[in-house]
Amino acid sequence: MGGVSIDENMLIDKTIHNAINSKSAVLKRYVADIGKSWPVLLLCGGFLPLVLSVIWLLMIRYFVAGMPWITVVVFNALVISVTMFFYIKAGWIGHDPLTVVIGESDPYVNIGGREINHLHAASVLMTIVMILAFLTSIAIARRILVATSVLKVAAKVIGEVHALISFPTVPFLILAIFYIFWFSATLHLFSAGQVIRNDCNTDCCSYDLKLGKVNCDSCCGYSIHYTPHIGIAILFHFFGCYWATQFFIGCSSTVIAGSIASYYWARGEVSHDIPFRTVVSSLKRMVCYSLGSVALGSLIVSIIEWLRFILETLRRRLKFVDSAHDSWFGKTVSSSSQCCLGCIDWTLKSVNRNAYIMIAITGKGFFKASALATGLIIKNVLRIGKVNVIGDVILMLGKLCVSLLCALFAFIMLDKHKYRSGHNKISSPLVPVLVSWALGYIVAKLFFAVVEMSIDTIILSFCQDTEEHQGNAQYAPPLLMETLDEESELQRLTEGP
Repeated sequence: MGGVSIDENMLIDKTIHNAINSKSAVLKRYVADIGKSWPVLLLCGGFLPLVLSVIWLLMIRYFVAGMPWITVVVFNALVISVTMFFYIKAGWIGHDPLTVVIGESDPYVNIGGREINHLHAASVLMTIVMILAFLTSIAIARRILVATSVLKVAAKVIGEVHALISFPTVPFLILAIFYIFWFSATLHLFSAGQVIRNDCNTDCCSYDLKLGKVNCDSCCGYSIHYTPHIGIAILFHFFGCYWATQFFIGCSSTVIAGSIASYYWARGEVSHDIPFRTVVSSLKRMVCYSLGSVALGSLIVSIIEWLRFILETLRRRLKFVDSAHDSWFGKTVSSSSQCCLGCIDWTLKSVNRNAYIMIAITGKGFFKASALATGLIIKNVLRIGKVNVIGDVILMLGKLCVSLLCALFAFIMLDKHKYRSGHNKISSPLVPVLVSWALGYIVAKLFFAVVEMSIDTIILSFCQDTEEHQGNAQYAPPLLMETLDEESELQRLTEGP
């Protein structure tokens, strides 16, 4: 071998270490973890968030006065619990750190893998989230009364239109079926690549685990090569998934908004002015007249999101080839562009939601409804902003409570002996927990949209009512008038107990 002495034991150690820590090997283990933990994902990402979301809606209906406080307390407790689980698996607390892929009897069990580093990063991130959670709780403590007033309006609407509680199960089932087919197509797309041996420019030696000896001929490894057509198909596949998700959520929001609008314009009473089976009637109107507008709105949001993704990818690649990017000017331009795109994305999502409401109320197209909603909000921003923002914060905390509880249950289930040894042993709980959290958040978003759209639809209907009747709302329910009245609201906030 050219006079070079080779320590076979050292090569074995190095080969095994590189094989375990390579990016492709870690990715394969993460994908395998998802396959092994599918019962956990089914329970914690599907059934559990469904049950928790329905329970939260029922509690809003019957215990609305205490729900803001309960949500804040539970949110902080769950953030602390999930953070502690990350600390335990990262080895920072207790004596139960993550073990490597190979069993404990193997001498390479102490090899530090990428999974440990990923858990350390997740632990640091959860620590930051925990600190922000405490600060947010302190900041909104004095505004809880406003959130209670807003939620009372939503609770009354949900109590009158009972079908709203069960309606989100329809988009939930549609999304579940869609994701099953989407994951199946994803596996087929990723398996379409060609495995090609890497080119070696220099001689190297490694221990071939299959041959059981040192091999100096082929040690550069292999990589998966995708043709440009397959690469474009994969990108379009992910884009289509995001677009379809936004579309189904938009359809659900429009149907809910139509039901709430019928309730409002009937003066907040159950009467013959409300169509029979309100939700079904709203669904028919959406399918017959507003489906294209919802598709257009979801497409615009999806395009902006993917522009952000593409620009971020280009920024990271240019960072390695463009030295000017490391300058102060380059960093400033990069950060500014990301900030601007983030603001545009947030604005479009907000406009989209309000546009869906105005589509349900007026039946206009997407752009006309967006302009009308924006104009109403600008004219009444001082009147509705104070009661709407804090309500959105509480609802966001509620969605995070559901998703964090799903992640916590996933941690507990993955800590069982079944997933710690044998052929079902997972390399890291990180990916299954994150997938459970993401699925739980999507499901919670579908159900919490009932309360969100109830509040926003009632408020925009109130603004439209005042616009049509020279500043005096004619159809607003008494509870809404009490909540949105500036003088009574200020008096409620300034008076002591």
